[in-house]
Amino acid sequence: MTAIYFPNKCDEVAVFSFCNEINACSGQEKIVIDFSRMGRVEPFTMIYIAKFIGEFNRENKKTVIQCFGYESKEYAANMGFFKAFGLNHGKAPSSTQGNSRFIPFTIMSVHTINDEAGKNWMSGQDVIEKRSKQLAEVLSQEEGTTLVDTLTYSIREIMRNVYEHSHSEKIAYCAQYWPTYHKVEISIADKGIGLRKSLKNNPFIDIKNDSDAIQQALMPAISSKNYKGNSIDKDDPWHNSGFGLYMSSRICRLGGSFLICSGSHGIKLTTAEKEHMELNHFCSGTVVRMVLDTSKLTELTSMLTMFREDGYEIAKNIKGVGMYTASAASQMLSRDFKK
Repeated sequence: MTAIYFPNKCDEVAVFSFCNEINACSGQEKIVIDFSRMGRVEPFTMIYIAKFIGEFNRENKKTVIQCFGYESKEYAANMGFFKAFGLNHGKAPSSTQGNSRFIPFTIMSVHTINDEAGKNWMSGQDVIEKRSKQLAEVLSQEEGTTLVDTLTYSIREIMRNVYEHSHSEKIAYCAQYWPTYHKVEISIADKGIGLRKSLKNNPFIDIKNDSDAIQQALMPAISSKNYKGNSIDKDDPWHNSGFGLYMSSRICRLGGSFLICSGSHGIKLTTAEKEHMELNHFCSGTVVRMVLDTSKLTELTSMLTMFREDGYEIAKNIKGVGMYTASAASQMLSRDFKK
């Protein structure tokens, strides 16, 4: 029997290390997870770890996981964290709508999106837009402000990526806003095919590993569908331009951060740097964490216009960009940080 302590802090290094400890126990008869040291948990911690433990359970059906020390962890219980990975404690995911500037652990079915779209003569993207705005208003406790517009945009673009590219049946998300600290954290995950497999559909992209795939996904105008020779209806307001992850990451880097994990790799972008992270375990699908500094947000339209123009200009000046390679993506991101 192996005992594993839940981390007492919520940074990504501690989260990945915890998952690696569990992963190392694959095939054992019994694992004990001790939550007694659990401190403050944030959306990414809950989304990533619940996803990982749930998938570990499905892949290791003969391994028994016992949990201790969780009874007093009321915040995580009310957010739906424990039931999200199979422990019968606290609220279930999607059981509450959220209030007091938080969105609990929520699982949204793609089937539900399509069903609502069909009943209301809308596109699935319109449904995602509506849901994103509702989430933004709950988080901010505001209506019609720059903060609402920015949150709506950021949430919508990540959810659109899941809906349009991942082949995932569900979208999981969780969020929290701390007005005193001018900080919003939003985490969104799927169980789809992952970035590497998705981008392989684009014949103009050269991808050798998960690091390449993530870097390509962060480039402007790059996607699994937006490429020469692929028929796209440009009159469709939701046609895929491949700017979603790039624009969202630029918004987050205004004093915050953007973390994306897929396969065996993760990349974290902050105001000043790009950090590669080897996970040492497998992250199925894609997980995104967006941290926004609300004191740095300006009028959304002008902000997005500037980012889009930056992206086009940098990509245009990269040599050999006809075939998008990992080195070109890395070069573009490096130049982007100098702006």
